[in-house]
Amino acid sequence: MLRIHIENEYEGVTLRLEGKLIEPWVAELIRVWMDLPGCPREPRAVTIDLEAVSFVDAQGRSMLSALHRQGCELKGSGPFISAVIEEVSDDSDC
Repeated sequence: MLRIHIENEYEGVTLRLEGKLIEPWVAELIRVWMDLPGCPREPRAVTIDLEAVSFVDAQGRSMLSALHRQGCELKGSGPFISAVIEEVSDDSDC
Protein backbone atom coordinates (compact mmCIF):
# COMPACT_ATOMS: atom_id res chain seq x y z
CA MET A 1 0.00 0.00 0.00
CA LEU A 2 1.08 3.58 -0.68
CA ARG A 3 -0.35 6.72 0.84
CA ILE A 4 0.27 10.05 -0.81
CA HIS A 5 -0.21 13.18 1.28
CA ILE A 6 -0.28 16.46 -0.64
CA GLU A 7 0.97 19.47 1.27
CA ASN A 8 0.49 22.79 -0.52
CA GLU A 9 2.75 25.52 0.73
CA TYR A 10 3.60 28.97 -0.52
CA GLU A 11 7.00 27.82 -1.79
CA GLY A 12 5.62 24.74 -3.57
CA VAL A 13 4.10 21.34 -3.02
CA THR A 14 5.34 18.37 -1.03
CA LEU A 15 4.16 14.89 -1.90
CA ARG A 16 4.72 12.90 1.28
CA LEU A 17 4.80 9.18 0.44
CA GLU A 18 4.16 6.46 3.00
CA GLY A 19 4.44 2.72 2.40
CA LYS A 20 5.81 0.88 -0.62
CA LEU A 21 6.43 2.53 -3.98
CA ILE A 22 5.86 -0.50 -6.16
CA GLU A 23 4.32 -1.23 -9.56
CA PRO A 24 0.63 -1.11 -8.62
CA TRP A 25 1.06 2.34 -7.01
CA VAL A 26 3.40 4.01 -9.50
CA ALA A 27 0.46 4.91 -11.75
CA GLU A 28 -1.26 6.59 -8.81
CA LEU A 29 1.83 8.69 -8.10
CA ILE A 30 1.92 9.70 -11.78
CA ARG A 31 -1.77 10.67 -11.64
CA VAL A 32 -1.29 12.76 -8.48
CA TRP A 33 1.76 14.50 -9.93
CA MET A 34 0.00 15.24 -13.23
CA ASP A 35 -2.98 16.70 -11.34
CA LEU A 36 -0.83 19.23 -9.49
CA PRO A 37 -1.53 22.77 -10.69
CA GLY A 38 0.91 23.65 -13.46
CA CYS A 39 2.59 20.22 -13.64
CA PRO A 40 4.27 19.20 -15.80
CA ARG A 41 3.84 22.18 -18.11
CA GLU A 42 4.85 24.87 -15.63
CA PRO A 43 6.75 23.06 -12.93
CA ARG A 44 6.63 24.64 -9.52
CA ALA A 45 8.74 23.55 -6.60
CA VAL A 46 7.74 19.94 -5.95
CA THR A 47 9.36 17.88 -3.22
CA ILE A 48 8.90 14.13 -3.02
CA ASP A 49 9.30 13.16 0.64
CA LEU A 50 10.32 9.50 0.91
CA GLU A 51 10.94 9.53 4.66
CA ALA A 52 8.15 6.99 5.38
CA VAL A 53 8.76 4.76 2.33
CA SER A 54 9.85 1.23 3.24
CA PHE A 55 10.51 -0.21 -0.24
CA VAL A 56 10.92 0.95 -3.85
CA ASP A 57 10.85 -1.52 -6.76
CA ALA A 58 12.35 -1.03 -10.25
CA GLN A 59 9.28 0.79 -11.60
CA GLY A 60 9.21 3.03 -8.54
CA ARG A 61 12.88 3.87 -9.03
CA SER A 62 12.26 4.64 -12.68
CA MET A 63 9.39 6.96 -11.73
CA LEU A 64 11.49 8.75 -9.10
CA SER A 65 14.25 9.20 -11.67
CA ALA A 66 11.74 10.71 -14.14
CA LEU A 67 10.35 13.04 -11.46
CA HIS A 68 13.89 14.12 -10.54
CA ARG A 69 14.63 14.87 -14.22
CA GLN A 70 11.49 17.04 -14.25
CA GLY A 71 12.91 19.10 -11.40
CA CYS A 72 11.35 17.46 -8.35
CA GLU A 73 13.47 17.39 -5.23
CA LEU A 74 13.77 13.95 -3.61
CA LYS A 75 14.01 13.98 0.18
CA GLY A 76 14.54 11.22 2.71
CA SER A 77 17.02 9.61 5.05
CA GLY A 78 18.14 6.25 6.28
CA PRO A 79 20.40 3.78 4.49
CA PHE A 80 17.82 2.36 2.07
CA ILE A 81 16.11 5.59 1.01
CA SER A 82 19.41 7.48 0.83
CA ALA A 83 20.76 4.81 -1.53
CA VAL A 84 17.61 4.97 -3.67
CA ILE A 85 17.80 8.77 -3.90
CA GLU A 86 21.49 8.64 -4.82
CA GLU A 87 20.84 5.97 -7.46
CA VAL A 88 17.92 7.74 -9.15
CA SER A 89 19.64 11.13 -8.95
CA ASP A 90 22.70 9.67 -10.69
CA ASP A 91 20.46 8.06 -13.34
CA SER A 92 18.80 11.36 -14.13
CA ASP A 93 22.09 13.25 -14.44
CA CYS A 94 22.93 11.32 -17.62
